[in-house]
Amino acid sequence: MTELESIWQKPIYLPYLQPKLTDEILEKAELKLGYKLPKELVELLKIQNGGYIRKTLEESLNEQIYGIGPHFPSLTDVDWTDYKDWVSFELNGLIPFDGDGHWHICLDYRKNNENPQITFISVESDSQRLIAESFSEYLSQLDYDIDDELVIRTNKTITEISKELEKALNIEFEEPDNFAHGYDEYRSELDGSWIWLSPNLVPNGFVRENEDRYQELIELSKGTSLRFPEISNSDLLISFSSKEVENEAVEKLKLSSIQIKPLSELIKK
Repeated sequence: MTELESIWQKPIYLPYLQPKLTDEILEKAELKLGYKLPKELVELLKIQNGGYIRKTLEESLNEQIYGIGPHFPSLTDVDWTDYKDWVSFELNGLIPFDGDGHWHICLDYRKNNENPQITFISVESDSQRLIAESFSEYLSQLDYDIDDELVIRTNKTITEISKELEKALNIEFEEPDNFAHGYDEYRSELDGSWIWLSPNLVPNGFVRENEDRYQELIELSKGTSLRFPEISNSDLLISFSSKEVENEAVEKLKLSSIQIKPLSELIKK
């Protein structure tokens, strides 16, 4: 897996995935925007044309990079009309690639129409902040947010491990739920906080049955991917909502045959 490939989150949230990026689509998009897109962004979108990312800016709301295409969200859907009276700075020349309407991370062509800076803007607070001098520099700042993730090294199934955890920790997992992420996630209450257990091997993509394009996209979910290709496909991920509870649980599990290691020790940041 290349450095660029490792940025995209798996499984792919398919409603945010645009059709395959072609030279013709790219040319039309750049003509509409009025700017050439950074070559590093183009290379990234040719691997996967938009979606959630697993490497993000530290202490940031950053969670995705828009693709280019007909579906929401798209890089070419730039319309600042409703925002111009809200901010004191110039919006023309800003191309958002992540945001929620209140804040945006943008390609910023206002000072250089060939090599954009990367700028964070907040419409609510009428503020802007430089993130990077280029998209390449922005990519170099992306990192894993994995400090709270632990790995269970095992060749057993997630069902078998869930039973062992229930016995060792005196808990009972709820029925697994795949609505949030597209893969089964086991959850249990533990000493007033939560514990989650989930697989590393997951579907290639996911779309929820209640979403408009379900029938169109469900075929793209076939196949499997690894959330973390750096560890084994049989490994499981476990996390806790309380550090204190986590420490107590890990001590108990040391007495069992369940082998747990911090993900940060197994993956190169």
